[in-house]
Amino acid sequence: MNETNIEWTDVTWNPASGCEVLSEGCKYCYAKTLADNKRGSAAFPNGFDLTIRPHKMAEPRRLSQPSRIFVNSMSDLFWNQIPDDYRLRVIDVIASTPRHQYQVLTKRPEKMLEVNRKLGGFPDNLWAGVSVENARNLWRMDILRQVSASVRFISAEPIIGPLTGLNLDGIHWVITGGESGNHLMDPDVCARRGLVERINGRWIPVPERVQWVRDIRDACATAGTSFVHKQWGGARPKSGGRELDGVIHDGYPRPAGFISPGPAESVGAMMAAW
Repeated sequence: MNETNIEWTDVTWNPASGCEVLSEGCKYCYAKTLADNKRGSAAFPNGFDLTIRPHKMAEPRRLSQPSRIFVNSMSDLFWNQIPDDYRLRVIDVIASTPRHQYQVLTKRPEKMLEVNRKLGGFPDNLWAGVSVENARNLWRMDILRQVSASVRFISAEPIIGPLTGLNLDGIHWVITGGESGNHLMDPDVCARRGLVERINGRWIPVPERVQWVRDIRDACATAGTSFVHKQWGGARPKSGGRELDGVIHDGYPRPAGFISPGPAESVGAMMAAW
């Protein structure tokens, strides 16, 4: 496990790595860049191709301090290339360590819902989220609303378009963030995808794109949904800072509404039911 500077979690846990491009938000994936740059190393022998890491399964059990754990920051637990039995082993570790809160984020909510229904719900400490980078992908939230979980959340990072038509019914938490990386040094790329622009060597939020984030913040306030604005982005994540209208937003959800019973069985029982 690795400590992280991500504001909304404490550590990352990667029992698998690797993924594939699925939608617009994936184009400049930091995980793919990192893994492919280290292809052939001990850490990433297969680059960003699927790598199963069973030796990491015991890591959360060894972490005695209750922690927020971001699952598969270098992959997607609901990617179809990850074997079902291995996915269930990951969920079993989550269920068996209730002192931790696990944040599971996917761009594949159909598979998340399929697994959720077959298990009869997720453990209460598994928080289910989907990435929504623009209005074209708001449909992921419609599927997420059907998932039985104590917390449902969306990550609008990188947000590359306004979330026109955002409906927060059944959503407990929203994270926003602008894209970051050296590719934003290209003015054309930055104009297409960035929340910021570079003026006299400084990264400044673009006023009309600030409004994208304001609209999300205001929708969260109306719906009673917790809100985090992680960053404006730029060449580095915090190049443009993270204040929105002079405020740092670090909202954190409390489970509300439906609390799933969660699977209490061992992974053997879950696999038998599968």
